[in-house]
Amino acid sequence: MSGITSAKRAERQTAEVELVSRLEGARSRIEQRFLDGGVVLLNVLDVLNRLVAALENLSGSLGDEAAEATIGRLVATVDQLTALPGIEEMRQQRLGNVAVTEKSLGAYIADMQETLRYLRTFATTAKITGAAIPDFSGFAEEILERIQYGRTQVDALGAKIGTLSSVIGSASTGGGEALERFRRSVPDIAGNLSRNAGDLTAQRRHLSQLAAKVGASARQVQTKVATTLSAMQIGDITRQRIEHCQSAFTFLEDYLTAGMLDTEAAGRLTALVRHLVHAQLGEIARDFTRECKTVVGTIRSFGADIDGLMLLYGDMDAADGKSADRAMRILEADIAAARAVVRDIEQAADKANALGLSTVETVHELLKGVETIKLVRTDIQYMALNTNLRCSKLGEEGRAINVVTAELRTFSARLDETAEHILVALQSLEDDAGRLSEAGASAGGSLDAHLEEALDHIRHAGDRMEEDMTALRACGADVSAKAGQTIADLDFNAELGDVLADCSARAGDLLGHEHPDLSGLDEAIADLGSRISRTYTMVSEREVHARIFGTPMDAPAESTAAKTDDELFDDALF
Repeated sequence: MSGITSAKRAERQTAEVELVSRLEGARSRIEQRFLDGGVVLLNVLDVLNRLVAALENLSGSLGDEAAEATIGRLVATVDQLTALPGIEEMRQQRLGNVAVTEKSLGAYIADMQETLRYLRTFATTAKITGAAIPDFSGFAEEILERIQYGRTQVDALGAKIGTLSSVIGSASTGGGEALERFRRSVPDIAGNLSRNAGDLTAQRRHLSQLAAKVGASARQVQTKVATTLSAMQIGDITRQRIEHCQSAFTFLEDYLTAGMLDTEAAGRLTALVRHLVHAQLGEIARDFTRECKTVVGTIRSFGADIDGLMLLYGDMDAADGKSADRAMRILEADIAAARAVVRDIEQAADKANALGLSTVETVHELLKGVETIKLVRTDIQYMALNTNLRCSKLGEEGRAINVVTAELRTFSARLDETAEHILVALQSLEDDAGRLSEAGASAGGSLDAHLEEALDHIRHAGDRMEEDMTALRACGADVSAKAGQTIADLDFNAELGDVLADCSARAGDLLGHEHPDLSGLDEAIADLGSRISRTYTMVSEREVHARIFGTPMDAPAESTAAKTDDELFDDALF
């Protein structure tokens, strides 16, 4: 067959060049528009992922078992806190008992000192009376020394009791005012702790439920966004199909350039390819319009979902989010107030405990002193008895001395009576002091330490929840802003559908009124058709090709048939 002239080839190319240019413009716009839209949707998906992660973190902080256990222990400490005024009242009563007993000891010591003064007077009188009796002066001096020793021991007891008195006085100072202060403040503090801990638990539970609802809504939007991204492969598919139309013209040009057809046959073959491109573009436009309608509809639906999500999130943030934050900080303040009172009571309890231990030690020392005084009394009585026996041998000369020593024996017995009273008082003092220590003790260790531990846990949980709520608010703002941008920007069909329709119309302008006669073109149709059909990736393309070229539809290549929607979507984005 004769080749076609350069002039006629230029004429054909001029007829197609505008369509090819428009196809390239459409391909480029579709590629860029869908790429930009994919980036926007990926940004929305990313912020939704962060929103869900922030919600999960918040749910973790709200459902923190350690925080729940801390609140539980805190509620349990309310009973201990409520019992503190009663414990302090008991401590004050026992401290008063100790003070009363201590004062009675002072009176007994004074009695002993008075008795020893009388004994010293009698011993001195006896020494003067018996001055003329041989060896009696030395004996009387010995009695005086024992009396003086007894006086030293009694004075030492008095000094110890005086020291104890000052300690008790210090411990008792302001006790009534402190007790009254505790009675006024503790019930309110305990009530606030109990009430606010309960409120916080309820708010955390409600906020956790709201977070779960927001999370479920966010996950639904995630799914729709992901579905939209998958459906957006229509952009890549459309781009490929436009390229296939461009390739058809390129293959036609290459085939005709080879000079295998005369002008008339080349014209019929060109008309056939133009019919093919027109049919393919019509199919492309219809498929694109149909699929874009689905994509845009999905975008609009998840836009409404995002609006609902943000409304639900706004309810959570505006009410329970801030309430839980505030309740957490109120509970911190309550614990701090409770600690201030508890520290005062426990400091008083520590003083009571120290006083009780010190008193018990002093009692043991006093008991030893009393025993020493009793020994002194025994020595004086024996010495007075010996004096009586010696004086009875002296006859009339010893009678005056006997009278004095008899008084010594009588008054020394009073030492014994007073010592017994002191022993009873000391036993009472030891009992009261031991109970004072008991009143100062708190079961389960220091309540202030328990409150401090609870405060640390509550403060940590509050800080974590504030951080999570801050992150959640930031994510919420991002979702709202990026969702609005997405809905405003992603109406693909409105921008690109007309471009494809125009290309299809331009392709139609190149057609004749009838389908070209294909007689004598079997070889050309088979050769060129095979080249064109190898570019197809869609079944619909092969169907149109088979209909226009009048040939059986080729089976798809294995590698192309094996592609899934996800793979095509990956091709579209990457």
